[in-house]
Amino acid sequence: MLKPAELPADQEGLRRVLHDKIEHLGPCQLSLLARVALQLEAEGLLAALDAGFDSDRAAGRFEPRRVQEVIAQVRREHPYAG
Repeated sequence: MLKPAELPADQEGLRRVLHDKIEHLGPCQLSLLARVALQLEAEGLLAALDAGFDSDRAAGRFEPRRVQEVIAQVRREHPYAG
């Protein structure tokens, strides 16, 4: 087992070490690693969405009047048929 201080500092070296570790994981560990990877991906997407919403808020796209205009436009373009 490598200690954090023993991990390669460069990206390619770290990639090789991680690939080697993945090759030796059992089915349960591999499944857990897949879930961790999905969580990391979800967190990255959340950060991107959050930044996008912050940008939209700063641009005034979430002002109550603007939101009502957009809702009215969508309702005109897509009338509810229920």
